[in-house]
Amino acid sequence: MTRERSGVDRRRRRAGAVGWPIVVATAPTAAFQLPNLVAAPGLKVSLVVFGLLVLLAAVVVQVVRARRAATAVAAAAAVARSTELEQGTAVRYAFGQLASRLTRFAELRRHERRQELPGFADRVAVALAFYLLPGVPDVRANVYQLSADLRALEPIGHGGAEDTAGVFRAGTPYGDRNLDWVLVGGGPRVVGDRAADVDVDEDLPGFEPRYRSYVSVVIRSEEYSFGMLTVDSPAPDAFTDLDAKYIALMASFMAVAFSLASPFPDRDRNHRKGP
Repeated sequence: MTRERSGVDRRRRRAGAVGWPIVVATAPTAAFQLPNLVAAPGLKVSLVVFGLLVLLAAVVVQVVRARRAATAVAAAAAVARSTELEQGTAVRYAFGQLASRLTRFAELRRHERRQELPGFADRVAVALAFYLLPGVPDVRANVYQLSADLRALEPIGHGGAEDTAGVFRAGTPYGDRNLDWVLVGGGPRVVGDRAADVDVDEDLPGFEPRYRSYVSVVIRSEEYSFGMLTVDSPAPDAFTDLDAKYIALMASFMAVAFSLASPFPDRDRNHRKGP
């Protein structure tokens, strides 16, 4: 019923948008030409009065419509400014908090940094889900760490809806694909609809993920990869280009924390790269 009513209202607004300009354009002609079509003086006077009233009414309505339009434009601009201000405040708060925490993180001893790393990963995921991407439906952010044997991506940080995602292990379709991508430092993945992506060809029987769209970024410093940052949503096309930039920037924060928490591996992590 609500949808039908809104549809009727939209049709009425469209009809008014077309009809009133026509009335305003034709009212002067009607006011001064219709009396010439009749001979009776009394009827002429009545038509003149009627035409003037129609003209006056059309002008008044047009003025009111113009004022309403101006008010609507001003209100929309105010909402846009408010939204921009709120988003800017959220961005400054999120980045400021992470920068401060990263500074304190750097002051810790190395073994303390390793202990604090999951906490920092949680902060990054929470900042994304609640401060930088509040408009994304049921957004979920997960930080993954590459295991010491390079055969798994294990979640160490989470923020947003539902629980953390599972482990990506070598020997499984998704595990091999993501491990290869992480180890070679592949570019960011922005998938608007997984049903149209290569993911769907690798689904195992009965696999029904909660996400429909996602953005994944490799957490990498210099030539070494440490893991990945993934943000997903059950809605298709949930992420904008600006969202992807926020996620990539958060991955760089996480890369600094990983670099501070553990020495760079002696082995070349690109050894899995195929021909």
